[in-house]
Amino acid sequence: MKLSSKTHYGLIACHVLGKNYPDNPVSASTLEAHISVSGKYIEKIMRMLSARGIVCANRGASGGYFLSRDPKDITIGEIVRALEDDMEIIECVKDGGKCKCCPTSGVWKRLYSGINNLLDQMTLKQMIDGELR
Repeated sequence: MKLSSKTHYGLIACHVLGKNYPDNPVSASTLEAHISVSGKYIEKIMRMLSARGIVCANRGASGGYFLSRDPKDITIGEIVRALEDDMEIIECVKDGGKCKCCPTSGVWKRLYSGINNLLDQMTLKQMIDGELR
């Protein structure tokens, strides 16, 4: 399984926002410089994170992006699911995993559950503090 670049860049963006939490909103151009991707791609990522209540934005000269809550209260799982369409790796895990469509469905459900449980045990604060290395 391969995660998209949105997730990689989104985690980097959240890392930058977390290091500036709570006092300093971060401009799109600053994020662009840290991540080395286009402003349009950053905006797309930030919209996805904003839709899930992970980041917020203020317009204006002193505006920018900021985390909606403390990094210790944001899990890596929340960020990844916001950027990876809920991590639904196969149809079997959609809608609460009620599918019993084939003999492999149990494998996918366990994989989905294991990945999400692991990601939910890690916080953005731990990543910022270097505890996840």
